Amino acid sequence: MPIKQSKTRLIPLILVPLIFLLSGCEFKDIDKDVFVSMMAIDLSDDEDKPYKITLKLYVPTSSFKQSPEPEYSYITQSGETFSEAIRLLESYSDKELEFGHSKLIVIGEELLKENKSKEILDFLLRRPDIQMISWLAVGRPSAEEIVKMLPQGENAAYPALFNYFDDIGTESQYIVTTYLFDFRRRIGENGIDPILPIIEINKNKSHFEINKSLVLADKKEPHELSTVFTGIFNMLSGNAETADLIIKEDGHYFIAKIDSMNTKYKVTVQDNNRIKIDIEVSLIGFISESQHPLETQNLSYYNQLFEKYEKKILKDFFNEMTDKGYDPIGFGIDYKSRTLHNTRMSNEEWDEAYKNAEINVTVIPKLKSTGTIQ
Repeated sequence: MPIKQSKTRLIPLILVPLIFLLSGCEFKDIDKDVFVSMMAIDLSDDEDKPYKITLKLYVPTSSFKQSPEPEYSYITQSGETFSEAIRLLESYSDKELEFGHSKLIVIGEELLKENKSKEILDFLLRRPDIQMISWLAVGRPSAEEIVKMLPQGENAAYPALFNYFDDIGTESQYIVTTYLFDFRRRIGENGIDPILPIIEINKNKSHFEINKSLVLADKKEPHELSTVFTGIFNMLSGNAETADLIIKEDGHYFIAKIDSMNTKYKVTVQDNNRIKIDIEVSLIGFISESQHPLETQNLSYYNQLFEKYEKKILKDFFNEMTDKGYDPIGFGIDYKSRTLHNTRMSNEEWDEAYKNAEINVTVIPKLKSTGTIQ
């Protein structure tokens, strides 16, 4: 019995020193953090420090009534690497830079022209405090100017730029939304090219204009898609739920409001690695505007005009993509998914065959009415 009691007494003597060796959780009060709203990454003018980072920081306020207007502070630093620039920026503030609430990363167009996409992606992915659901965009003329721009009507609660991409603000067929995780997938996968929205400032510097996009590909100059082709990409990729399409054919000019669309495509490899791509686009909607009176009994004729014009536009889009060797839709992924690995073309062979691909476009128009006039 005494032996058992001595063993019991030894347990606290062993546990107490061990408790002092345990480390507690590191904790900082929230007033010791400053939250980053957006980050801009640009090419600097200093050759020794080529990367410039600008951070848009929220300015804390006790209440919305006290500060109804948006208030931000900005810090900018160039560095030999992205991490060096961030480290120097940390010395500009008396608080810890918190990236966990940052939703938008704007990249300068000049930096992308230097083919630095992979370096930028490597930096963003390695930082654990940057969300994979952050949006990526291209800033024109620079990312810094976009981040520092305060458009008319912006409030202190939510930056106006966020409304363009979060699906709870504006819904436009011309706005491309690209997440960091999707950018990573596209840039690391052969057979699909990443695409980013272009953010510009209007001439009066009162609001943003986001209706173009930039397609990127390894070892190629970024290719800009026009407003029309950006809308077509969104339709084909399923990013746009509705669309307004202009029809100018045989002297007619009217607008079709599309409220349902569906795209199917199939990649077929024929003899001598010749590629054939069959694309079927179904568009359902009604005529929402016309410069001339329209008769309901001629609806089938208007569908024919709709089919003819949209087929031509779609053909132009695909011809531009294949001629220049860009594939934002992902035909290469479709080809690899349907072909055994030991019978596939190499990446170089696919790129060459894709440039000479045979494109067959089928448009199935379904205009339900010529609209309602009361």
